Amino acid sequence: MEKLITDDDLLNFLDGMGSEDERKNFERLVNENQVAQKRLRELQAVHYFLRNQKGIEQPSKNFTEKVMDRLHTKPSFTFFSPKNGLILLAGLLVASVLALMLASSGAFDQLHTVFSFKSLPGNTNLIKIPTSVPFDIKVFVKVFVLINLVVGFFLLDRTILRPIFQKRSERLSL
Repeated sequence: MEKLITDDDLLNFLDGMGSEDERKNFERLVNENQVAQKRLRELQAVHYFLRNQKGIEQPSKNFTEKVMDRLHTKPSFTFFSPKNGLILLAGLLVASVLALMLASSGAFDQLHTVFSFKSLPGNTNLIKIPTSVPFDIKVFVKVFVLINLVVGFFLLDRTILRPIFQKRSERLSL
């Protein structure tokens, strides 16, 4: 019956632990066991990689103090900085205003197209596909403006309104 060779045994062997006789006996056991040989090669790769690292990163000397000081602070739930949020909000506003101006001037009234599916590659007899689908650019622009407004309200809430109300609630709680 083969002796079970564990990862701890292999790691101790890689670290050079044990006497010379123990290491030779262990090496003989590993050479007789194909699974242990494979696992040893895997662990040697990891061992080599870790040994050749530039060094273990050390935290700063006051790391523990910083962590302990920040334990009781409230986390900020803003995903965007106010500056970036305002830039995104302004961009959305400009895009929405331009799209609405173009839609109200009739720029998209004559833009209709039909997507034809007759020339699709492959066998389309198995799946019931319509031969064509009408596409109205004016409807697309309206949906685009609606999505911009929803995203704009989300940005307005996250970048402007929520920080204002958080500061107000913090002042009231003091």
